Amino acid sequence: MYIPNIITSCRIFLSLGLLFIDFRSVLFILVYLICGLTDLLDGYIARRIGSETLLGAKLDSIADLFMSGMIIITVMKQNQITMLIFAGIIIVFILRIGNAVFSKIKFRKIAFIHTMANKITGLFFFFCPLVYTLWGNNLLIITGILAFLATIEEFLIILTSKTLDLNRTSIFSIRG
Repeated sequence: MYIPNIITSCRIFLSLGLLFIDFRSVLFILVYLICGLTDLLDGYIARRIGSETLLGAKLDSIADLFMSGMIIITVMKQNQITMLIFAGIIIVFILRIGNAVFSKIKFRKIAFIHTMANKITGLFFFFCPLVYTLWGNNLLIITGILAFLATIEEFLIILTSKTLDLNRTSIFSIRG
């Protein structure tokens, strides 16, 4: 197993571990930031040492799903999510599953495309548990809108592409 995949695997286990740590503690913040750091490092190291693999890309997507689930659970533990925000989370989740199914039908592969919009959404999403007490639901609403737009962009990329490019940065970039 390559070093980047080991780093990604650590993110999965650390994400699961966060569920058992009080989200108001220094330990939570430390482990959470380490998870974020592993998300940055795995791809960077893979590119630098020339060890990018399909397994690594899939493992990264799985680790992102674990982190996403952990973020949602952490914010929900704060008991401040309105039904509207919860409905938005469910809608984006269903649309993301729809994109995965559509890409599986069209390209015979489940795809989570690494667009710039998805990366920006991920950045906002990452900070939700850390700054929720300061921004409250406003941050969740902004993040939800970004997630919805990124999901629509991903759908349009899948719809209009002839070949699958997981690293396509935008609907406006060169089409495959």
